[in-house]
Amino acid sequence: MKKMMMTVLIISAFGILGLAASIFARDITDYSGMWAVTWLDNNTRNPMSLNQNKDQLTGNYTNDKKESCSVTGEYIKSSRQILLSIKCPAWGIQMDGIPSSDGKTIEGKYVAYGTSAGKFIMTKNDK
Repeated sequence: MKKMMMTVLIISAFGILGLAASIFARDITDYSGMWAVTWLDNNTRNPMSLNQNKDQLTGNYTNDKKESCSVTGEYIKSSRQILLSIKCPAWGIQMDGIPSSDGKTIEGKYVAYGTSAGKFIMTKNDK
């Protein structure tokens, strides 16, 4: 009887640990908030705000000239991919990134001005 009780307790403990691990291991899927975009080829940083409605993203990006640029995009759950398009007065950027599981960074590649390509990292500003 003691052996059976111990087995039940051990199985229950593993079940609880497994449930807790799955809760804490979930990917963050809401990317709303303020972000700092670092363009790795020249190490410049620009602010970006994002708002998320389901899998659609919208927001604003401030370029080096302090102009406000519109941001649209989407989060693709199946591939854990974020696609963003920035439209400024005289140019645009297409971004393709993968977020970290904690939702605090997004790393990827971009194409700007139609021909210039490089890498970026976005860091979420904590509140």
